[in-house]
Amino acid sequence: MKKVKYWILATRPQTLIASIGPVLISTIFSYKYFNFNLIIFLFIIISSVLIQIMTNFINDLYDFKKGADTSSRLGPKRMVQSGHISQKEMKLGALIAFVLSVLSGFYLVLTGGWPILLIGLSGFLFAYLYTATRFSIAYNGLGEVFVFLYFGIIASIGTFYIYNLEFNFQVLLIGFIFGFLNTSLLVINNLRDYDADKLSKKYTTAVIFGKTFAKIELFLINMGALISLYFFLESVNKNFMFSIVFIMFIMFLLYKLMIDDQYLYYKALRQFSCYLISITIFLSFILLYDF
Repeated sequence: MKKVKYWILATRPQTLIASIGPVLISTIFSYKYFNFNLIIFLFIIISSVLIQIMTNFINDLYDFKKGADTSSRLGPKRMVQSGHISQKEMKLGALIAFVLSVLSGFYLVLTGGWPILLIGLSGFLFAYLYTATRFSIAYNGLGEVFVFLYFGIIASIGTFYIYNLEFNFQVLLIGFIFGFLNTSLLVINNLRDYDADKLSKKYTTAVIFGKTFAKIELFLINMGALISLYFFLESVNKNFMFSIVFIMFIMFLLYKLMIDDQYLYYKALRQFSCYLISITIFLSFILLYDF
């Protein structure tokens, strides 16, 4: 049973909202105003989560091999570094997640055609390139770009396209909202891991430009999420709800930007994950119900 627990922890369940959020809100938007198919929805969720799990497994393995995950690292213990899962087992786990995501994605390709095939193939490629190669995305200051695109823009427009076989500007705004929010998770993570990343030569934007830059980046990213959220709510004639989210956002962000203790960054990461879940639930509610 302990082994099962370690595999669950290896999936990093607290971060899976990053892939679920944009898919869920894009689906609800399509259901409310365009088209919906329950079978397609289930396959999109399964495929998206499996790709993220595969990425997390690869990240766990190669961060250990490259020396980024050590016993002095703050935050949740990684399974390979802690010895709970061997390198061979983690490779097998990543392969299984890959195979399962391909199988679930096959139906989506049949439904959505070549654009979905292109999204799937590029997703697998960049999931591998994120940490597994010499020029890894995460080790060269490009992590934010990857997260913004694949856990925001591409997840949202890809989801909507499968249902409707067309693109939509409002869904692009959903992509911006979750792209910015999910990128915030990464920036907070990079602030927490600043010392360990610097020692292991993992050149995140925080390491390259410094903590002050990362805090400014975090603020600007969240302002981008707020602006995107406003225009999306405006586009569905529910912009009056924006003031509630705005107050929640500003109070949370101003508090977190004052933090300078790495242990508190760990708390900030967990709390921001909860906040992201809250935003997802909030958007689901206001899309589904008429006021």
